This record gives sequence, C-alpha cells and structure tokens, in this order.
Amino acid sequence: MLIIYVVFLVIMSAIPADGSTVFSLPVRKSKLQLSTHSKAQSSKSPERERDKAYVRQQFNKTFSELQVTGQKMLKDHELKKLTSSRLANDAKTINKSAKTLRLLTALGDLAVPPKINKEINTPEEFDQAIRRLAKHIWDFAHNPIHQNSKVFNTDQAEKAQADLLAIIDLSKAIENKAKNYTSHATQ
Repeated sequence: MLIIYVVFLVIMSAIPADGSTVFSLPVRKSKLQLSTHSKAQSSKSPERERDKAYVRQQFNKTFSELQVTGQKMLKDHELKKLTSSRLANDAKTINKSAKTLRLLTALGDLAVPPKINKEINTPEEFDQAIRRLAKHIWDFAHNPIHQNSKVFNTDQAEKAQADLLAIIDLSKAIENKAKNYTSHATQ
C-alpha cells in the first residue's frame, strides 16, 4: 500500500496548481483504494477530485475492456469464428489494455516476467496460446488484490503483476503471428 501511496503522491504533485493535467493515471475500480490523507493533501480541490474520478473511470474502462476482449476472443476461437485479422486486432487491444493497467496499478517491480513461448505457428500452438492468454486475463481479473482494500498482500500483487506481464508478452506474440492463424479444427 505504501508503494501505491508514494506513486500516487508523486503523480499528484506533477499536476499543475492551475488544475490542468499533464497526464492522468487511472485507478482501478476494485476495492483496493489509494489513501490520499496527508498534511500536504488535506485540502481537496475540485480539480483534484475530478482528476481522481477520471483516473478511476479510466481504470474501470480499461479493466473491463481487457476482460471483454479476452473472453470474446476465446469464445470466437472455440466457435471457429475467429479470423486472423480479428485475432491480431484483439491481441493488440489486449496488449494495450494490459500495458495501461500495469502503469495504473503502480505496484513497482515485484514480479519476474514469465517465460513466454513466442513460436506460435501451428493451429495447436495458437489454440494453446489463446487459451493461456485467456487464463492469464481471468487470473488477473479475479486476483484477490482487486477485492480487498484493507490488506495489501505482496504475494497477490506479485501474481497480478506477473499475469499482466504474461498478458503483455503473449498478446504481442499472438499479434505478431496472427497472419498465420488457422483454427485448430480446420486441420
């Protein structure tokens, strides 16, 4: 929690006093909340409150987009409706969402990036990669860190970050190989 708080303070101090924003850092809709109580921030300006609301909204939108895109991609793959161009677009969307969420969670460098097989050429390898990607998205979305605002568990934070790193790497590998995609059942 301290890491999140420190990052939040750094970001909030980068916002100019006139209320304009240089950038926004969304906060997820999960129950994990940032504590913003300090002497330096005891006066809450309307601009700061709007920025915080915008940050929460952006996180929630990105968090939802990651899950919906992953679920739809897996469903269409299983129904043999997924095309190579759609796979590339969905993988790109997932990659972008995961990178955004990684920045927004500001958990530091707790996790070691998992080893990802980037050689995806056969229908079986595509099937395994799509299923692995969907599993990482599900694991990330259902990580207990998103449910409990009272306790910060570093093991859960590390797992969430490891899942995000896997989503980023695997979605990029799938995007790069998508032009060779054929459904597992078409062989």
